[in-house]
Amino acid sequence: MKLPGWLGHPYTHAAALLLSLLAALAVVAFMVGTLEYTKTRGKLLLTALLVGGYFLTTFVATATPKDGAMRWLFAAILAWATLALFLLLLGLWATPDSNEFWKSAAGVTFLAFGMSFAGLALGLGSGVRSARIPTGLSAILTVPMTAMTVLGIALEIGAALYWWAFALLVLCWLGASVALVALRFWRRREAGG
Repeated sequence: MKLPGWLGHPYTHAAALLLSLLAALAVVAFMVGTLEYTKTRGKLLLTALLVGGYFLTTFVATATPKDGAMRWLFAAILAWATLALFLLLLGLWATPDSNEFWKSAAGVTFLAFGMSFAGLALGLGSGVRSARIPTGLSAILTVPMTAMTVLGIALEIGAALYWWAFALLVLCWLGASVALVALRFWRRREAGG
């Protein structure tokens, strides 16, 4: 299955993100102009913001390598992000009163975010030999962080030790990600100067 070229192009996702944010601003301007906040207008605002979040996630995912073993990752990110958007919009407009529904929606959303950031790390590190270690660490640490988030939400884990381990993973991930971005900028500056 080959995705259309425009679907993975960053400009497509950036334009859609900009349009959804403009829609959110239009709803806010309408509420300010009429000096009235209604439940429906609030839902319209949240809808525009959720759609913006969807396109931000897919925009970040456009950095994912589209060749080799990673060629399916972008399609998987799109699928998970679309499912997350569907569940969140269903929850917003149908207002299901189920804790399990919201746990599922949160789990799918965090899976989409985790995959998107792993794809970004892999995309930033591709072609840069010195960035292999931070790329691998950033992409690999995303997996347990995402899994721990989903399990923490689904099982309502409140143990401090669990969340301390999670915080340690996040700090390691941030360190690897900052090192990856710094290496990319350093290489770009070195090539330009």
